[in-house]
Amino acid sequence: MKRRLHHVLVADDDPVYRDVASAALEQAGFKVTAVSDGGEAIAALKSSLFDIAIVDLTMPVADGVTVIESGRADGPNIHTPIIVITGHDDASAVDGAYKAGATSFLTKPLNWLLFTPHVEFVLRSGQVEAELRAANAAAAFLSDLKSQMMSALAREFQAPIKTIFGFSELIRKQVYGPLMPQMYGELAIDMGLGAQQLNASLLKLMDFGKTLTKQLEMKAEPISIADLVNQSLSALGPKAERRGVILKTQVNIPEGATVNGDPGLLSQAVRSLMDNAIRLSPRGAVVEINAGLAGDGAFGVWTTDHGPPIPAELVAEFNTSATNRPSIMAQSESRDVGIKIAKILTEAHQGRLEIRSDPVGGNLVRLEIPKERCVAPSATLQPTPASVERLAAIGNELAQDLRVRTARAPLRAEPQLRDTPLMPPLSFGKNSR
Repeated sequence: MKRRLHHVLVADDDPVYRDVASAALEQAGFKVTAVSDGGEAIAALKSSLFDIAIVDLTMPVADGVTVIESGRADGPNIHTPIIVITGHDDASAVDGAYKAGATSFLTKPLNWLLFTPHVEFVLRSGQVEAELRAANAAAAFLSDLKSQMMSALAREFQAPIKTIFGFSELIRKQVYGPLMPQMYGELAIDMGLGAQQLNASLLKLMDFGKTLTKQLEMKAEPISIADLVNQSLSALGPKAERRGVILKTQVNIPEGATVNGDPGLLSQAVRSLMDNAIRLSPRGAVVEINAGLAGDGAFGVWTTDHGPPIPAELVAEFNTSATNRPSIMAQSESRDVGIKIAKILTEAHQGRLEIRSDPVGGNLVRLEIPKERCVAPSATLQPTPASVERLAAIGNELAQDLRVRTARAPLRAEPQLRDTPLMPPLSFGKNSR
């Protein structure tokens, strides 16, 4: 596998220093982009990612300090190591460069024997710093993921606990009069269902707590998309049957298509999405579950149910960017926990989860994992429309030839299927279903 060359930006208005520095770096195995003024340097830092930059402090259009400040403000080179080249003897110039975000400095005239080793040293130091930033960011993200998962699941306890305490108070106070066998039996059944739901939530909480506490890392491995979807459907089929919910599924996934991610967490996201639609739907209702690859290669799963409309404020919160995710953990009904879990885990895979809800179209919840994480199988060669027409014409000619004894009717070209987008638009209306 060919090693990627480190990309270096050299910004210096002195053509001698610029050319010699570029030649020395290229001889050492670097890829060099050289510019002659501060304006070009700022444009380069905004448009391309560099592994390291070497910037002269005194340049036309924009000086080195301005170039450094611009690169550190935004763009792809916020953390790129920057070496400043200065001919000044006063410490104020170097101090100003460090305050702007410089990493190291060299003074003119340069010692060319030490120039390349110094660049390599600063580059290695920057790589170590980048690895440390990445490790800290990953730890912070997983810690946040754990706390949000535990918070979301803990809220699921509220409704069944209230049910148990509420009915126990009704029985204790004999609100409906003296205890009668029929009323007592009905309340006992409701209490039992509440206790079962509480137990299931407790098991999920313990399972997630164990997973995210003992192994604070996300796996990144290829997952069969077809297996992921089919296993989720198989697991939730019995639950739909018990609730009297009819599942209408459409899975259109090419054999061999994979998605890169954590099998356990991504599977939980898909199951939570489907489970929520089943739980929201009344007995006898139809829940539609669709899964497949979109035209751009993204993997999507979406459900449609006709349960209670999802509150507008929750819809607004879910359809905002991932940076606003903590607001989704606000107090809400337990029935929304499933899609909260699905959203958290989907965003952990750089995906998104969006919902739409209205009384006519029902609730549509769509999970999408970006194409960058998906690998579609190599497409098989299909006959082109021209070849199909040609084969049909040959068949017709043979059918009319008296020398060919056949009782079959003349061949006709099969009509071509019109391409339709796999992922549905997030909109509803009376004619949308």
